[in-house]
Amino acid sequence: MDMFLGSINVVLFVAIAVALIFKYRQSKQAGFLWLLLPLVLFPLLGLPMSAWIESSVEALQAGLPSVMFPFSLVESGTLTLGSLVASLDFLRHAVWSGFILFGILMLYRQPGSARE
Repeated sequence: MDMFLGSINVVLFVAIAVALIFKYRQSKQAGFLWLLLPLVLFPLLGLPMSAWIESSVEALQAGLPSVMFPFSLVESGTLTLGSLVASLDFLRHAVWSGFILFGILMLYRQPGSARE
């Protein structure tokens, strides 16, 4: 089932990328290319990152020492595991939202946009 859902996700990401590139070629507005980052590349790059976080959390739960920076803070007692995971999730959402906003502003500010 996971393989099926993963392949559907890849097909959807490719469809979004093709649509954005098609709109860029029609309008020459760079905002469509900027929207490729948060809508296609970040979710695909998030897959190995979430695997890294999962393996690091499992290692901490098993009592293995962690030398990676954010997880070493949990091991030293500076942060709790919940606050670290919440902080990483907040950071991911903040970066994603910033790129979405930047892409939309690029579409709005360029010649040929809807306001002109």
